[in-house]
Amino acid sequence: MYISSSDLIRIVLLDNESLLRAGLQLLLEGQPRFAVVAQTGDEGEALRLVEQERPDIVLIHENLNGCMGPDIIPDLITDTGRPRFILITSQGNQQYQSKAVQKGVAGIVMSQQNPNVLFKAIEKVHDGEVWLDGCLVAGFLRHNFAGLKNGRNDPQFSRIAMLSGREREVISLVGQGLKNQQIADQLFLSEVTVRHHLTSIYKKLAVADRLELVIYAYQNDLAQLPD
Repeated sequence: MYISSSDLIRIVLLDNESLLRAGLQLLLEGQPRFAVVAQTGDEGEALRLVEQERPDIVLIHENLNGCMGPDIIPDLITDTGRPRFILITSQGNQQYQSKAVQKGVAGIVMSQQNPNVLFKAIEKVHDGEVWLDGCLVAGFLRHNFAGLKNGRNDPQFSRIAMLSGREREVISLVGQGLKNQQIADQLFLSEVTVRHHLTSIYKKLAVADRLELVIYAYQNDLAQLPD
């Protein structure tokens, strides 16, 4: 199958263990849409490569010794572009994963999971979605936005007022953790129409991506936190 260069997902791979890094690269490049444009195990080199290559995705494989973890992410966000970050980790601790999200991680894949989960996560994060466990999202938001309902930001009212009824429905379903196709099925729309609605919503609410939308929705009573 021919994939044009514009459809490729360009990945920089960070892993401080060279054998594991080589294995991951082979695994990823076996997928037609993925192109590993650079890989390294050195943090200083990682900064240079991300600025030079401007990848779509930075894939960080964190090993047991804690090297190449999410702490590096703020340094990888440059003036020339902001890639999206996925963390592969064996740490299932919710507090740790919440901190990773605060650093800028948009996807977390457990190292014990099937490679197909990683492939799907890369595609979804590249498309502007988040790849996080639903319980993690709920816990993260409860921790970081407790009490915001009592201190709502009135200037947001005019932004929210611009939303159509359909856009509010889409936001509510996003807040429930539904993906675009699931939202389309529930609202009897095409997936393309859902994407158009999301583009309009992002613009009206001045949010950059799906994760920011979820946070905004919970802050402003546009969606309910999962139980």
